[in-house]
Amino acid sequence: MTADGKVVLNLATEADLMRLPGIGPAKAAAILALRAKMKRFRKVDDLLRVKGLGRRSLKRLRPLVLIDPPSIDPP
Repeated sequence: MTADGKVVLNLATEADLMRLPGIGPAKAAAILALRAKMKRFRKVDDLLRVKGLGRRSLKRLRPLVLIDPPSIDPP
C-alpha cells in the first residue's frame, strides 16, 4: 500500500486486496492467481479478466489502486 492508502496491484498481498470494496477472499485469491499467471499487471483493466469483476467494479476500484508503486526521484 502507498502512503495515501492505494493498493499497488503488482505488490499486493491477499490482505491488501481484501481492504478494497467488494473484494473478499475468493476474489483476492483470483486476482493473485491472475497476477501469477500474467507475471505482472500492465494496466488496471487487466482486472476485468477476473471472474466476477466487471466494469462497474473496476470503476469503483480504479481510484484506489495503482499498477506499480510511484517512483521516487532522488534529491
